[in-house]
Amino acid sequence: EDTPTSSPMYTEPPMSRQPRRSVLARTLTLKREVDSLLTEGTQFWRWEQGENHAPQKLMMFVDKDAFFLYAKSDDKSKPNLLWDLFLISDVRSGLPSTDMKLHENLRVMKSRDIKDYFLTVVYRRDGIVHVDYIGLMCEAPDVAARWKKAVNSLLLHNPQRNAGIDTFLSKRHTQILLSCNGYGQISVQSIHNAFLQHYHPESELSKVLSFYSILKTMDDGVPYVQVADFTVEMYTLILNQLTNIRNNVDSVLLNIGEKTVKKQQMTLHEFQAFISNDQRNPFLKDAVIRPISKEQAQAVIERHEKKPIEGVVTAKAIFNYLLSEECNVMNTELLEQTMDMTHPLSHYFINSSHNTYLLGYQYNSWSSVEMYRQCLLLGCRCIELDCWPEGEDIIITHGNALCSKIRFEDVVEAINEYAFVTSNYPVILSIENHCKTTFLLQKMARIFIETFGNKLLTAPLENMPLEAGQPLPSPEMLKKKILLKCKVKRQRCTGDNPIDSSRFSPDYESGIQDTSVNEDQDVTKYQGGEETFMELLATNTSTETDVKTTLDDELAQVSLQPSSTKEGGTSTSLIDLVNYCTGISFEGFESAERLNCSFYMSSFPDDKALSLLRASPVQLVKYNIRQLSRIYPQPARINSSNYMPQIFWNAGCQLAALNFQHSDVSACLNHTKFEYNGSTGYLLKPAIMLSDKDGGIFDPSSQAVLKNIAPINLKIKVISGLFLSLKQVSCYASVSLFGLPADTVVNKYFSERKEAPNPRWEHEPFIFKQIILPEMATVHFAVYDEEKELLGQRFIPLCAIMAGYRYVPLRNHHNEPLPLAALFVHIAVEDWIHSDLKDVADLLADPFAHGSCDMSDIEHTEEASFSPSSHQIFPDTLPIIEHVKNREKPLAVLCDDDLVMHDQSLQRVLKRASTERRKLTDRHHKALKSLNTKSKLECDIELESLHSAELCTFDKHVMQEELEKHLAALKEVHRKQKKQIIRQHKLYIFSLYASRMKNKLIPF
Repeated sequence: EDTPTSSPMYTEPPMSRQPRRSVLARTLTLKREVDSLLTEGTQFWRWEQGENHAPQKLMMFVDKDAFFLYAKSDDKSKPNLLWDLFLISDVRSGLPSTDMKLHENLRVMKSRDIKDYFLTVVYRRDGIVHVDYIGLMCEAPDVAARWKKAVNSLLLHNPQRNAGIDTFLSKRHTQILLSCNGYGQISVQSIHNAFLQHYHPESELSKVLSFYSILKTMDDGVPYVQVADFTVEMYTLILNQLTNIRNNVDSVLLNIGEKTVKKQQMTLHEFQAFISNDQRNPFLKDAVIRPISKEQAQAVIERHEKKPIEGVVTAKAIFNYLLSEECNVMNTELLEQTMDMTHPLSHYFINSSHNTYLLGYQYNSWSSVEMYRQCLLLGCRCIELDCWPEGEDIIITHGNALCSKIRFEDVVEAINEYAFVTSNYPVILSIENHCKTTFLLQKMARIFIETFGNKLLTAPLENMPLEAGQPLPSPEMLKKKILLKCKVKRQRCTGDNPIDSSRFSPDYESGIQDTSVNEDQDVTKYQGGEETFMELLATNTSTETDVKTTLDDELAQVSLQPSSTKEGGTSTSLIDLVNYCTGISFEGFESAERLNCSFYMSSFPDDKALSLLRASPVQLVKYNIRQLSRIYPQPARINSSNYMPQIFWNAGCQLAALNFQHSDVSACLNHTKFEYNGSTGYLLKPAIMLSDKDGGIFDPSSQAVLKNIAPINLKIKVISGLFLSLKQVSCYASVSLFGLPADTVVNKYFSERKEAPNPRWEHEPFIFKQIILPEMATVHFAVYDEEKELLGQRFIPLCAIMAGYRYVPLRNHHNEPLPLAALFVHIAVEDWIHSDLKDVADLLADPFAHGSCDMSDIEHTEEASFSPSSHQIFPDTLPIIEHVKNREKPLAVLCDDDLVMHDQSLQRVLKRASTERRKLTDRHHKALKSLNTKSKLECDIELESLHSAELCTFDKHVMQEELEKHLAALKEVHRKQKKQIIRQHKLYIFSLYASRMKNKLIPF
């Protein structure tokens, strides 16, 4: 759609009608094609890091399910080496640059460049900070290139991250099988490790293996199990024995009724209702969802039981269904959906990093080029470069601190290589520039241009000039482009002087400078020791967001012009490459509104941004509709901790930059949020944050119900846990909700402590009431031990959560999936309705359910006389109808006056509903009256025909019996016709009011 040129506000397209869909969720596509080169094996020579490791000759494989990369040694007595494919970030050409001696030795062996023969597998041992490099040498360059491409294709957008518990259980079974040696022998120690069990000959696991006579002993006395004996059935038996996982089925059966628990089965009808009602997608309303049919229910049973019994669902089938991908806790369809990428850049949340180069604390840690690769592979779209001069060179480091240095050229080359591996959408380089000489500025520009080439956006797009009132281009228009964000000094006009048309001052030392304190605080020039430094951090609050003197009434104008060198010629400098991300000091919302320049952006430390948000929440939301804002951790966070990005997402701040090297709750929330939209690093904001077309700007601090968005209630009950810890410790579960301030609930709901690793809890459901903006809310499941150490966690966006009984696979503190850890929970999502309107909403949803004349009344009252004025069908609607007639005080008795005034549209809907219901009631009475008349007339005709027959051939009693039978049959026919008319009107009213009204209030 065309974006208006007069205003950066974007007009939303009309919402399209949703097609009717099945209640059965579409499962995540996990099966991927694995190249035959990987499944059949490829021969490599392998080197480990360090000079003392000798090369090993190995055959490298990938299993058919693409779970693991594994290597077989020529020595059959050694077990296979395994690497989880999910923890492999990428495969690169060449060997790690750290082994320079190895490079020299191998270069002598090969006549060609060793880069063609060698590959490096990068394995995340402990998050993105601690990585291992596995060096491989192939016999042929073409085989190495094919192998690299095949493995990288499996790593990109790996769907296993959000798979269900069944996939992780299958993965662990595959891991046990692949851990065998060359003779197909699996050590019992490996099996114990896989099940988080300490090995002991008398352990429960050892007893199970011995009981089924599959436990054997090697010549050296080491117990083992043969691969052929460790079948899926045996694996399932061990799971049941160690975890009592089947007890979770009883929780489901108990929900149906006590009889089902005793019988350990359901009827087909109960299973059909269970899937349609309990396990349905809670955000699909009745108007767009189709309940599951008996045939579909039977098909589900047949998928999860080899020999299904007709009309019966056994506990085994329910057990397999709960573990399957069909019962995934996430609506995986949302993971595969792509958002509209044609909005202006300011309409998206953008995955952003702060101090990208650091491996740890921001005042004394190592800097690494590898961090830029890892962040880009995670989908980060905004990375930071702190550029400092070192003679005639440029380095990247945290200035005036004890951090190590890396070369600027190395960082730019890494960005060029990995910028568009995960996502094709634009990358923003946030440059904190401390190089102020002409030579260094031109050198930076030259390196950018020569390295990036056409990827670098050196000038504005032709149809998107840098003009006031012009919106930012869309991510779609900037595909595979790199944008530079750098802070500049705007020129002002004074009384007699004309407006300076140059964008920057000719003197570069004053043209690009920080007009306030930089993000990097000078921590070395203070000689007062650690105490003085901490006092400095506590007292020095000067940041680049300090409000300067206000602008003159005449606005500053900017344009791009080539920079002049001291010799009088022209050359490109850094300032000439900055366009849509021009950094300036924030001078207030009024100034930004007058300028109306979308290409200006400002950076705020989180403490100053929070103060700004508290003081002017609506103005900040409006500011973020037009232009970009970047939030970064305040300098006082010396341990590289993170703020909570949700706070600023609520205000529409696009670039919530986090310290990716620090794995905490904030970072995990950020990583989870940006898994959507194909991990592109861009997420479209909710429609309520994009414009003020409805006459008002969204207020993130409001506690009131939002217009046209119905709140919901969320209920979560944590039932049990699986493989939560290797230690025998007590643990407890916690459930939190992150969203708007009115929705956020943290540190409130905890279960009682139970013994790990497979606890079961008994507690009331955790209830989160009146969530006013579900689209921005995220549920956080967490399990802690008695010392409050995190055992596992999981973030799930509320709009992607599925209701019913579900397993929640957990992740570690790096947001990486844990092998087996999971929670079994029951989730319920309901529409929140104000207490004063609950009866009205129930009446609109099912009008006949609130009448005194239900279906049983109709069946037992065969010749009832219906009168339009009697209100026998809808006695509870009389107050509504009467108050609608009374124009002076409509609905005053049913609703609170303030609530009615708050949503006048609901009042109009109720009036229209009452009028239409009255018409329907009159039509209904007429139809039934006509039916009674027809029934009586037909009875008289039949009676006449019987009397006019040859009575002489019939006995009197026989004739009377035949007459009664005939009349009874006729009454039965007309009773069914009455029932059909009632049912048709009931369905009509339900679809008219429940669907139309609820879909209007909840546009999911």
